[in-house]
This record gives sequence, structure tokens and C-alpha cells, in this order.
Amino acid sequence: MTRRTNGFQRPFNPMQVGTWILLPTLLLQFLFFASPILPLAASIPCTIAVFSCGFFAAFFAYYCCAIDPIDERLRRHLANQENGGINGTSVARNQSLSNEVYAEPEAGPTKFCWVCGIDVNEVSMHCKFCDKCVASFDHHCHWLNTCIGRSNYDYFFRTVGSTLALVLAHGGVLAGLVVSFFVQYTSKKAGSEVDRASTLQRSNDWFGAEAGVAIAAVNTVFLVIDGSCISLLGQLFLFHLRLRREKITTYAYIVRDGQRKREASREKMQMGRKRIIALNDAKREGKLIRRFFLMAAGCPFVGEYICKPCDPLRYDDKEGVTQSQTDQRDEDKYDEVVDARTQTDRRDKDKYDEVVDANHRDDEEGALQQDIQINVVEVGECSPSAHGLGNEQRVENSQSDNAPKHDSSVKFVPNTNGLLSAMEHRVEHHRDAEESEEKGIEFIPISSTNSKV
Repeated sequence: MTRRTNGFQRPFNPMQVGTWILLPTLLLQFLFFASPILPLAASIPCTIAVFSCGFFAAFFAYYCCAIDPIDERLRRHLANQENGGINGTSVARNQSLSNEVYAEPEAGPTKFCWVCGIDVNEVSMHCKFCDKCVASFDHHCHWLNTCIGRSNYDYFFRTVGSTLALVLAHGGVLAGLVVSFFVQYTSKKAGSEVDRASTLQRSNDWFGAEAGVAIAAVNTVFLVIDGSCISLLGQLFLFHLRLRREKITTYAYIVRDGQRKREASREKMQMGRKRIIALNDAKREGKLIRRFFLMAAGCPFVGEYICKPCDPLRYDDKEGVTQSQTDQRDEDKYDEVVDARTQTDRRDKDKYDEVVDANHRDDEEGALQQDIQINVVEVGECSPSAHGLGNEQRVENSQSDNAPKHDSSVKFVPNTNGLLSAMEHRVEHHRDAEESEEKGIEFIPISSTNSKV
């Protein structure tokens, strides 16, 4: 597909060709079928007004079609490819029909167009009819056969306004002529005399053709055409006034409207399900009046508008909203109480853990002391007895197996008498050995099991 640069590029759109035919036809019709029938005092200003509107409509439409609303990044990219690159800060460009000034690319967020193959401005959209990305894309106008964007939107808006003014002026004049003609024509048929300066007489005297009825018929046909144009152009003009006030494009409005319709459809489906459940509940509970209003409000078209104020589901929803708000407040208060209790429990748990840890430490210290008390105390060789016998004694601090067991809660006090006695015998043994060495007597210690004299 060839990329379109303006609205005068082939192929032409049939709707575009229709506008080229309709505008001159309206002007010619007014010139030959309306202006000669008007009084001279009204003919000149009305003709000037109609042709002025037609001139401005054609002027603005021409510039709207001539300006290329392409995205600036895409424009510079294509110019760089066609003319061999950038020279300083300017790009060699071919002059378009409008001799427009090319602006620098807009700074800001971008997005990648998979069709054009480059990054374009975020608000630019690719037009499938023109095969290009349009800066601030509004819509593609088939009547002008070009895209409407940031560069030519103002000219488009003025074109619509000028054309609306044209058909209003043209239709207003024709309406006055047609009404006055048929009123005078009916009066003449009833036998009343008609003034020679009347619309009927001027129509009959039109170029001396005596064709007043034919002229009135032509004016009536164009009056119908004007009425259709006024209806369409009036809606379009008011619509774009609203868009300019909201500062959005036609494309953005369509996207937003589609989203709203989907949300409305989803809400309607939910309301339908609620209505079915409410009808079943009313039938089971025997509430005939509630059931009647539910059925009336559920009727297509009629119930949605006429019976909507008395729909029980509306009041249920309001009560539900109020109840939900109350429940939310209660839930918030409950959460605050739960949080306070949780903090208190956490503090109590920390204190409990500290006490348990202290008890564990005390138990460990007590167990360690008991282990020390039951350890076996080993003593070395003892001093000989009065008969010269020596023995190796082991003094144990544990009780014998036949001794009664004590309660673990009673503190065990070890018996140290045996240990002291063994230490005294050992000291005496060393003292006797030293005395024997001084006297020259050899002293041989023997065990208690192998005693020798």
C-alpha cells in the first residue's frame, strides 16, 4: 500500500468526490433559484453570506487536505532515507502543497510502531488507510480523504464550522422562500389577490418562464438536503466542541466509550442475576408486591427507564452499601482490638520465655553440681599400718547400693572424713620413710594383699 501524504492523492474516496460535487451545487442552486426570488434588499446580503461561508469552507478544507499530519519522528526518518541524511540541524525535504514548516521531534515518551519500524510519539497512532503514523491521531476523515491529527485538526474544525454555517444560511433562505410561496399559492387558489412583489409572483416571473411551481419544487428538494446536512454537521460540530472542552481526541473518546459500554454491560448482567435470585426469594417468601415490582423493573426498555425509580434492587443496593460501610467500620475496630491483644500477648510471651530460660539455667547449674558430687575421688598409696602394711584406698562420695535413696530436692552433702584420713596416713608414711633413711634402715612398703615380714 502506498503511503498517503495528503488528501488530494489518488485514489480518491467516493465520499470525497461527493463533497466536491455537493458544495458547488449548493452555491449554484442558491445563485439561480433563491437569490433572484428574494427581494433586492435581502438578496444581496444573503448571497454574500452564503458565498462567504462556501469560500471559507473550501479554503479550510483545502488546507486540511494539503497538510500531512505524519508523526515528526517518522517524517524525519523518511526524509533521511530519501535525501541522504541530516545536514546540520535541518533536513532536506520536498515542499508539500501547504509549504508547511517542519517542527523538531517532540520530546517525551515514545513507542515502537511495528508497521513503520521506528519509535514514534506515544500519542501517535498508525492509520491503515494512509499507511503512516499520525501525530495525536484523531480520526481518518473519508469526506476529506485524509487523516486528522495535531497539524490539521484546527483546519478540520473550521471546515466543519464553515460548512455548517453554509447549510444553515442556505437552508434558512430556502425555508423562507418555500413557506411563503406555498402560503401565497394556497391563497391564490382560494381566490385572494396576490401582490406583484410577492414570492409567488417573483417565482412566476423568474427569467420570464412562468415556472413558479417548478422553482418551488427545486427549492423544496434542496431544503431537504440542507436539513439532512444540518442534522449531521450539527452533531459533528457539537461533538468536537465537547472533545475540545475535554481536551481529548476522537480516538481516545471511542476507546473510553467502549470501556464504559463494557462496564455497563457487565453491571447489567450482574443486576440480571440479582433480579433472578430476588424473584425466587420473593416467590418462596410469598412477597407478591415485591415480586411485581421486580418483574416490572426487569422488563426490557420499559422497565429500565419507567420503572427504574421503584426497583427494589436499587434500595437493596443502597442499604447494602450503608451496611457494608458499617461492617467496614466494625471490622476496622475489631482489627484494632485484635492488634492490641496480639501485642499484649507478645509481651507476656516474652516475659514467660525469660522466666523459662532462667529456670533452665538454674536446672543446668544444679545438675552440674550433682555430677561433681558423685565423681569418684581417687587417692594414691597410703602410709603403712601399725603392722607395716600399706594399702590403696578409694574413698567414694556416693552412697552404697544398700543405702536408702534420698529425694532429689534434698541437697546432698558429701562425707569428707575418709579423704582426710587418707591424706593423714600419706603424710605419716613420708615422715617414717625419712626417719628410716636417717637411721640406715631400709623400709619397704608392701601391699595389704601380699604382706611379708
